[in-house]
Amino acid sequence: MENHVSKTKLIRLVSGSFTLLLMGVIFFFSAQPGEASDETSVGLIALLFGQDWDVALLWNALARKAAHMLEFGALAVPVWCFFGTFRLSRRAQFWISTGFCALYAVSDEVHQLFVEARSCEIGDVLVDSLGALAAVVALCLPADRLRKRKALKHKSEALSEADQLVLDAFSSYVTGRPMTLPVPEEQFSAFFVRSFAHKILPMTAQAVMQSGAALSAAQQTTLKQEAAAQLMRQVQRTETFLRTYRAMREAGTTPLCVKGIVCRSLYPEPDLRISADEDLLTREEDFDRCTETLLRLGFTARQPDNGYEVTFFHPESGCMVELHRSLFPEDGGVYSRFNALLGDLFRAPDTVTVNGTGILCPAPTDHLLYMVLHAFKHFLIAGVGIRQLADIAVFARHNTIDWPTVFEKCDTVRLAGFLSAVLRIGADRFGLDVSGIRSPLFDASVDAAALLDDVMAGGVYGSRNTDHRRSGNLTFKEYAAALGQKKTSFLSALFPQKETMRRRYAFAARHGWLLPAAYFARIFGYLFTRHDTARTFATAESRSELMRQYGIF
Repeated sequence: MENHVSKTKLIRLVSGSFTLLLMGVIFFFSAQPGEASDETSVGLIALLFGQDWDVALLWNALARKAAHMLEFGALAVPVWCFFGTFRLSRRAQFWISTGFCALYAVSDEVHQLFVEARSCEIGDVLVDSLGALAAVVALCLPADRLRKRKALKHKSEALSEADQLVLDAFSSYVTGRPMTLPVPEEQFSAFFVRSFAHKILPMTAQAVMQSGAALSAAQQTTLKQEAAAQLMRQVQRTETFLRTYRAMREAGTTPLCVKGIVCRSLYPEPDLRISADEDLLTREEDFDRCTETLLRLGFTARQPDNGYEVTFFHPESGCMVELHRSLFPEDGGVYSRFNALLGDLFRAPDTVTVNGTGILCPAPTDHLLYMVLHAFKHFLIAGVGIRQLADIAVFARHNTIDWPTVFEKCDTVRLAGFLSAVLRIGADRFGLDVSGIRSPLFDASVDAAALLDDVMAGGVYGSRNTDHRRSGNLTFKEYAAALGQKKTSFLSALFPQKETMRRRYAFAARHGWLLPAAYFARIFGYLFTRHDTARTFATAESRSELMRQYGIF
């Protein structure tokens, strides 16, 4: 850190000094009286090139314009380097550097108003600014190429040895196959942390312990204790949820359960598959009665009703229930299209029995479509964990799916390539048989390695990678544009819609008048926190490139 700080200060000092020096040189030349300067330069051109006075005058005018461009192009170099030492995005560095030089060009022309035989020329301001712009563009292009190469290099190296171990253990648990990679003692810490980040530690721990890995006694104890603690908490949450769901049905409501407990019931030992919350979709006429049931059973609302969902928390068991009016927000754009694809999920619901309780859920094909859309939603805005992809594979293994319908609907929102890659991972890692998928949109030869790298790097909902989360608004805007929505600007990424801000900042949801403070907090986070904003934009670009690979953009 000290070396980094010293290097940054040195670059800032040197580039700042050169900036002041060049500004002084430009000021000095502008302070020369116009007539004397012209006579000297025209005479010199005529003498050196043997031209008459009129031709020399023309050459002099052109040379002065070129000199203006060169002066301000030279000034732009240290200015660009100076602002590059701050935590700015590449876009911000570009515009601030160009704007700084343009403002100095204006001040230079104003200065000439006070110099004998000189004047303020708007044309000179444009020429100066053009020179600065050309220099900044020339500086940005190789810098962006280098940034992309670094991003791709980082991407290719994302699937580390520890990630491979986690995948091997998780695959072993889901499929029942023996582990092929032993977990060495020196990799235990990384294995533990990555399993925890993907919320699959009880399952990977089970696989490791059954494999007879040569772990130390302390490592085995750590693994067993954490897995047992997570299992105990999950059992409590499951019991609370089933009791709550039965009470809702007894109250005459018919909420549909999606993902969560329905997917967990398909795993070898359901409560080893940890679930942070349970999602329930209700009819509008049932919403208030479901809410009353939750409150009566000791749940508390975590945020006000936003017209889309309300999250309820049970403090004794830790059970969390998200009560939905729709499975995606009705935003008039991307998510509204997802809701339209799902249609009326109550028209022909399925029933799954869990611990003697009948759970209503969408029909298998509709349910799997939702799981794919939900996984993509998180992949788009931050990251989707390997557990969600395993859920899709396990669900597809245990249910009859109308694959042509799923692919056709996914294709309308440019997700056929994404679904192909997800299913390829399911086949490679989780025992999914894809030989029976007859849709012409299914690409059985798709290279899913890049998606798997991104999934393992991000963790559940991108929790492992801060840049994934911070770049999410940019990738979302690009996807919306790919679906035909109006292309949005950088400012719209910095200033999302009010509904988005209320979802991200709880205080703005509770107190509407604090919404400006939420926007201020967002801007403050971008400009003044210690994270590398340029790296966030680099991550957005590299993830956009990944999505182009699957035809999403």
